[in-house]
Amino acid sequence: MVLNRLSDVGDKRPGTPLPSSRRPGTDAQQRSEALKERVYVTFTALAVTIAFERDAGHATVAGAALTLLLTVLGTLLAVFVADVIAYMVRDSSLPSRAELAHLIHVSFGSLGVIVAPMLILGLSALGLIGVAPALRVIAVTLVATLVVVALFAVRRLRVKPWLKILVLAIMAALGLAVLAIELAVH
Repeated sequence: MVLNRLSDVGDKRPGTPLPSSRRPGTDAQQRSEALKERVYVTFTALAVTIAFERDAGHATVAGAALTLLLTVLGTLLAVFVADVIAYMVRDSSLPSRAELAHLIHVSFGSLGVIVAPMLILGLSALGLIGVAPALRVIAVTLVATLVVVALFAVRRLRVKPWLKILVLAIMAALGLAVLAIELAVH
């Protein structure tokens, strides 16, 4: 995966340590993979939130929190397993410790997407907001998350500022489109 491409800067043997300036976490490819996973997990959380909101009259805070948490964890686990299998197929070997750490970071680094939704559900559990309004606020928060993720993605682009704004607007529109589609279906 990414580490295989990174090895182009040095020794090509599997497991060879990367130069400190090229370790996972500093590489643009890893950042792009992590952003991609965040977008994917955010859209998944958004779809689940909207689907759960459909039955908000019967929903509980605990049920919403558990459903969201399990969906996100299941999605991230599926991504991790798929990445490990893809690595093995591509390289005909098991990932090294460093490569496995990279796959774990990329896959499970997106858990942060559900922090704000869980905090909002916590407010609902305290009785400060109802379950249905909390789910609506979560949906809006997740659309905002998509815009923030896009902002991180476009901030380093070497393009005109208006094009960056256009990309952010498109990401917001896509998030709102998912919201509209889910609401129309349910």
